[in-house]
Amino acid sequence: MALYGVLAVAESGGELYGSASKLAPFVDDGRLIIINIDLTGDQPAVTDIDIDALRQKHVDKLRYAHKKSGQGSKYSITQIGSKTGNKAEKVVDTQYGPLGKLAGWATQDSIVSLTEERGHPDTWVIDELRSVLKKKSESLKFVEETLLDLLPPDESIPTAVTVRLRIDGDELAASDKTDTRWFWPAELDVLEEAMKRYATANATNKNIDSGPTSEGIGTGVVTGQEGRVVGTPESPLGVFSVKHPDAQPGLRQDQSWRNYPVGDDMAMLFNKSQDLIEQCVRRRGGVETYALPYFAGELTAAKAQLLYGAIQSLDSESEYDESGGAPMARVTYELRESDDEEVRRLSETELRFYTITLPISDDKNVIAEEPAAPVYWVSELAEAVAETVQGPTLSPRLGGFAQYDNWSLLDFPDEFDEARKFAFYRIVGQEFTDAVFAYRGDDEGDDFRRVVDHRLIAGTPLDASMLFDEYMRRYNDASEDGEVPPHQIVVQQLVHLEALSRTGLLSGIDVQIAPNNTSMTTDTDLDTSDISAIREDRLESFLDRPLFDDPTRKAAGLAGVLVGQISWYQESNRGMGRPLDSKTRGDQLTKNSLENALTTALEKAKVYALDSDYDSDQDLLFPETVDRLLDETESMPSDWQLEKRELQFCYVLGHAHGRRSMPVAFDLYDGKVESETEEQPAESTAN
Repeated sequence: MALYGVLAVAESGGELYGSASKLAPFVDDGRLIIINIDLTGDQPAVTDIDIDALRQKHVDKLRYAHKKSGQGSKYSITQIGSKTGNKAEKVVDTQYGPLGKLAGWATQDSIVSLTEERGHPDTWVIDELRSVLKKKSESLKFVEETLLDLLPPDESIPTAVTVRLRIDGDELAASDKTDTRWFWPAELDVLEEAMKRYATANATNKNIDSGPTSEGIGTGVVTGQEGRVVGTPESPLGVFSVKHPDAQPGLRQDQSWRNYPVGDDMAMLFNKSQDLIEQCVRRRGGVETYALPYFAGELTAAKAQLLYGAIQSLDSESEYDESGGAPMARVTYELRESDDEEVRRLSETELRFYTITLPISDDKNVIAEEPAAPVYWVSELAEAVAETVQGPTLSPRLGGFAQYDNWSLLDFPDEFDEARKFAFYRIVGQEFTDAVFAYRGDDEGDDFRRVVDHRLIAGTPLDASMLFDEYMRRYNDASEDGEVPPHQIVVQQLVHLEALSRTGLLSGIDVQIAPNNTSMTTDTDLDTSDISAIREDRLESFLDRPLFDDPTRKAAGLAGVLVGQISWYQESNRGMGRPLDSKTRGDQLTKNSLENALTTALEKAKVYALDSDYDSDQDLLFPETVDRLLDETESMPSDWQLEKRELQFCYVLGHAHGRRSMPVAFDLYDGKVESETEEQPAESTAN
């Protein structure tokens, strides 16, 4: 936060408290209202009001200091309205308009304390201002009525309102002027001091309703220097908070400066960092994930400028799908694709991200955090995703499935580098995890999926048993009214599992998930003139991966293939509304229910052979599957030594292949090698 505060201060001209850059939308296109107040007489008096176009020459004189949150007065006496414009009636609104905020500025608690304590020798100036602009006073009413007469009623123009004070310079202790003259806000030291007091007030009393403020003498947590420190600084992430002391055992609100001591200036840097930090957040599903980029090593001026530019690039619209909004991906590729070789080198060697996920609520418990996340593991995983989707797993000719539009892990460009880039975006954009894990409600503030995202970024392997459980829970989520979910659900899970395995980010399983033959070379011996041969060759290729080297896993997969094939046949050839797989949901599968389904499938394979139109199936329907199943199965499922969720996943994976066995064979037979003839549903991303 301090680093981003420094970047923001540098961008705004080097002023820690001033916010001149915030006036940029007002310059030339906006108007400046100047209330002239004479403080040289017996009583302060508004003499007249000037209205001018706000020009660059005015900016330094106004000494504007921005306050982002709330509807109250800005930190400086100069106030602004909406940068999109205000009509006259909104300008003079004495509660929420710029005039009302200017009138209320001198009544802010911190400014009143400054005058009561005589914290500056010229606080009498503020006392005079407070009296002349007092709410419901005749002088304020005069200003309001005059402005309504002078301003066009229907024109909405960006508006800034300030004061100019006529003062005898000899009456000012903190001024080198000795004559009577008109002073702009920037020329009065007392207004500067009041602005600073107001700007840092919350740093000692935010969320402390009564009692002592939180301040003392200590060593700053950021600078390591001893001095005055405060305990309730403005925090863009909400982590410096005494709002919920019950969540921090032993914390005394007025002593919070001991828990996280921050100096005055550092508290202001935190405040200044808000806009930049806000550009680095992604909010989804009840949580917010910040990915704050920085460079390792010494921060040079060149690195700071490069970092600021990369963060500012997050303002532009993404050229990608919604995952393009992920700040980590956009910053990474902003630097990686630079024409400057040194910038590309920095992106590869020194770019880091501070990532943290928090619930979108007042309760700011940290769900997951990674202080120094490199892009190495995300890059490796993105490459593995691209290799997976462009390999046999998504090639129907080689026993795999197919790509599908609008499915996060099945829809990638054909060009490898672009596919890898899209994969990077989807990993840090949370879609890689959300596409395959169980849904979570928006009210779940501890979304485990975000913990998984942080583990992947840090290169921490995921346990296979946890993944199988999440896969099956998602399978259930995708089932509508008890129907078997779209097979793309399972295919995405296979892509997910295989990519993790390729990257070395999968633990708890003793084999690789990728097929043994990862080449995309077309098998020229595939006989596409024979449906049965196509089915058999595709099944052989489908099973040719280390996952199915274990006889029990292979048997579970083959059982799913046969149930899927029989169910397809029942729907397509016999017109059955409730095929076999409607009674054997994969996520509810037990060894006993699988045994019953398998027994039924084997019986139907014999009975339905009499209906088959293909010579090779006259004795047995789908013989390529039945024969392998009988060869591989030494015992019935009730005796298999396989964990429940792993059994279910192998089964649904086989079932997805079996359900597509005949349709894909027909496509290949007709020459539609990689196409899908059916209208396919889009992926649901609601939760």
